[in-house]
Amino acid sequence: MNSLRRVCLTFVALAFVPLVAADDSQRLAEWHVDGLGTFKNRSLKNRLKIIFSEEKEFFSASDIEDAALVLISALESEGYLRAKAVANLENQEGRLDSVNWDTAFDVFLPRDTAVVDARFELVRGPRFYYENLDTSENDTLTEKEVAAFFFSEPLLFQNETSRVFTPSLLNSGASNLQAQLNILGYQEAKVQAEVESMDEETGAVRASVAISEGPRFVLKSAEIEQAIAEFSPSFDVSQYSGQPYSRFLTQDITQDLRNQHFVAGYPDVAIKVEIQETSRSESEVEVSLIIEIDSGSLQRIGEITFEGAPNTKDSALVSRVEVKSGDPYNPALLDRSRLNLSRLGVFNKVNYDYQDAGVGVRSVQFQLSERYPWSLDTFLGWGSYEQLRGGLQAEKINVRGMGHRLRFRSILSLKSSLGETRYLMPDVFGSRTTVAAKAFALNREEVSFDREEIGVDLAASRRLERLNLDVDAVYTFQSLEAISNEFGQETDDLDNLKAGSLELRLGRDTRDNPLNPKNGYRFFGRFEYAAEALGGDADYQRADMGISYHGEFSRGLFWHGSLSHGVIGSLSEAERQVPTNKLFFPGGENSVRGYQRGEATPIDDEGKFQGARSYALLNLELEQMLSNSLSLVIFVDAVGTSSKIGKYPFDDTLASAGLGLRLKTFMGPIRLEYGYNLNRRQFDPGGTLHFALGYPF
Repeated sequence: MNSLRRVCLTFVALAFVPLVAADDSQRLAEWHVDGLGTFKNRSLKNRLKIIFSEEKEFFSASDIEDAALVLISALESEGYLRAKAVANLENQEGRLDSVNWDTAFDVFLPRDTAVVDARFELVRGPRFYYENLDTSENDTLTEKEVAAFFFSEPLLFQNETSRVFTPSLLNSGASNLQAQLNILGYQEAKVQAEVESMDEETGAVRASVAISEGPRFVLKSAEIEQAIAEFSPSFDVSQYSGQPYSRFLTQDITQDLRNQHFVAGYPDVAIKVEIQETSRSESEVEVSLIIEIDSGSLQRIGEITFEGAPNTKDSALVSRVEVKSGDPYNPALLDRSRLNLSRLGVFNKVNYDYQDAGVGVRSVQFQLSERYPWSLDTFLGWGSYEQLRGGLQAEKINVRGMGHRLRFRSILSLKSSLGETRYLMPDVFGSRTTVAAKAFALNREEVSFDREEIGVDLAASRRLERLNLDVDAVYTFQSLEAISNEFGQETDDLDNLKAGSLELRLGRDTRDNPLNPKNGYRFFGRFEYAAEALGGDADYQRADMGISYHGEFSRGLFWHGSLSHGVIGSLSEAERQVPTNKLFFPGGENSVRGYQRGEATPIDDEGKFQGARSYALLNLELEQMLSNSLSLVIFVDAVGTSSKIGKYPFDDTLASAGLGLRLKTFMGPIRLEYGYNLNRRQFDPGGTLHFALGYPF
């Protein structure tokens, strides 16, 4: 099986190698960037390729000058205010010319320049940074809070040069600081930021920020002076009275009033707010608002039509529009309808417009642009247990013109293979419930047996917005087989049977970023009930749940914690056995990191794995950012397990401690971690080195 997987993985990997047919008869002009290191050179070269995306036989003078501007500006934005670019240019006759640019950009090429090869040698020069920032005293913000508008404090292994200075950053920091004072009610606040000194050799900059707050503006009262039309909105001034006055508060009030008019069918409402001072002292100004409203005329929805979706049935479109003919014309509901159509995932573009269809009636037309229905994706990954893995996925969208999806997926690794076909029906019967049917086949080499699972499932999924909760109800019928079982002799679990089960899955995720979380929490719960009455031979109950938290101790220092628990057993008097495939096998890069996948499970006296019927897992991490993308992690993992349900929750414990490095990427962190086993058993490894992609919990 391993040999077959290796061959298949080779073909998958070849899908990532672009086959480029070179045409020697025509040479295209090329960009080259040097002087900044391999990765930075490549990044800037790719930026030029994106900007100058059109393939050309030669670059013009304007192309070269614009490219120099792009490259030097990129360095300037990072604090290299004296950056230089030397361009070695090869023309169509093979002659080389060298041109120097600096931040003055006062060098211009002859207009008849034609370059086939442009090689830029970049010189950074000193990096300018805030050596010191003097701030004037104020009663609103601390010195540290003021400085945060201009730079971030260096991380553990960063020096002062990470506090990048540029004139534009100085000006934008002052503007943002003044805007924050305005939000706090200081409408007459003034912020002046100046450079006191600048060392051209070291890049050290000393700057000062002078803050004049002025009096604080407070809203005393607000009233609607005039309402033209039959509709009069409700307005409770008490919810705004006493708040610091700013333009954002005015926007909140006008948006509330505008939404009320939208619901009632007055889309053309015009709101004018006049500010009046009622009293002024040295420290405070009380203001009142006079709100004048012209409601406009009542409008209702006329005919609703769709354009640009010939392959999509009207029923699939109408069910996602939250208005119908005769309803009040509510732009907010039309925007939500546009979003609903976009969520269907079959359109490149969704817009809407209206036309007058008589007095007080507006017909609505949604303009749609359908996507190509088929897509093919390939992917590669790495895990410390499964090692190299890759796969192919083909998907057809808008099946039968109903927005349904059909997906075929195949994933191979050196330890496993998975084939899966899935048919998904979003927003069934006009509700927010998604129904999916799936057929799957899994084969994976575990540490003590070969897992084979073949089956089908039917799932209904819904998000409960008010509770911020995802709910799935799943029926599964599958064949569960454990081949080459090397379990200890004390176990009596079933190795080959069919199981029909119902499963309830719950999930809530408040993390700021699911790929690289720094704040928030995630909860999950899975509860499975299998019985002969559901179509199988098995009779068991399985529960698996957990919660993880993430937070920040201080600048660049984060903590992460996870607690999970699972248990499986049978309440049937006639059958107390449970499938081997459904037991718990802790250990691995996302569990107890001193072990490979499944090695932290209970073992017998001969060192054979037994599988856990109950486990409790605790993961704790301390993460120190070394730079914006690289971090050092110290972790402790502990698990309690039991191979007998009578010894619930656990009768044996294992713990690992270790450290690792993480590189943040758009796919999640690339992790290199070593876990050392603190209380290893006779047959356990001393520790395990993991190289993995993705967050552990």
